[in-house]
Amino acid sequence: FDPRTGQNFNRLFHNLSGEVLERVQSQLGSDPHANQKLIRTAIRDYLKEQTTIDELSAQRLALMRLAADADVVLDLHCDCESVLHLYTGTPLWDRVAPLAGLLDARVALLETNSGDDPFDEACSRIWWDIAALVGHEFPIPLACLAVTVELRGFTDVSHDNAERDANALVDFLRLQDIIAGPLSQTIRPACEPTPLAGCIPLVAPSAGLVVYLRELGETVTAGDPLIDLIDPVSGEVQQLLSPVDGIYFARENRRYVPPGTRLSKVAGHQALRRGSLLSA
Repeated sequence: FDPRTGQNFNRLFHNLSGEVLERVQSQLGSDPHANQKLIRTAIRDYLKEQTTIDELSAQRLALMRLAADADVVLDLHCDCESVLHLYTGTPLWDRVAPLAGLLDARVALLETNSGDDPFDEACSRIWWDIAALVGHEFPIPLACLAVTVELRGFTDVSHDNAERDANALVDFLRLQDIIAGPLSQTIRPACEPTPLAGCIPLVAPSAGLVVYLRELGETVTAGDPLIDLIDPVSGEVQQLLSPVDGIYFARENRRYVPPGTRLSKVAGHQALRRGSLLSA
């Protein structure tokens, strides 16, 4: 998070779709490869013309200039505590599924508009936005495959994890014909994807000591106890229950929290939320 504004470094990237379409619409034709080249040139030209007024906007612009015209964008993160999981655009899932299998991801969260303009979505949504706006008149390929990979939690650092994850990422780039050579492993079947709008957080209703009752990666049912939240003064225990059926995949790493803290996330199969779908 930026200390001056409090904004998340991975949010509020500019959606380029409208500006880029305005520049290319009169030149689009029936050749998808020519359209792709045209759009990429417009992306580069638009970003080259932009100026910034502070460090945070300069960082965002620099990242977009590096990545927005790329074939593949892999945005590597980790959560507080979690199993390995992915975020990507719904239209990209068929192409991202091999990466989920190679990484043995437990959860893949899909959306076309998460509401907060994260970096990966800012790079990839240009293509499906423009395709939707021009309809069937002009063929627009999904030319940027962007994925956020959450490499487990803060403390999941080991040589074994690093080697396994690196091999998986390199193998995925081999599948994209970016790196030469044979795959180092068999591609496992991907997990079943779920909508980002089906990822339901559990929020602490009051301050307290957090005791987790289930292990990450477990399949849970709506109503299953997931957390005991203990008031250290009165000793009162509030039990927080799973809001939906799904995979219990991420949680807060602090064990004493203020009210309003998002403590855990369950990836459910039904899109139940609207608006801003990501955490802060």
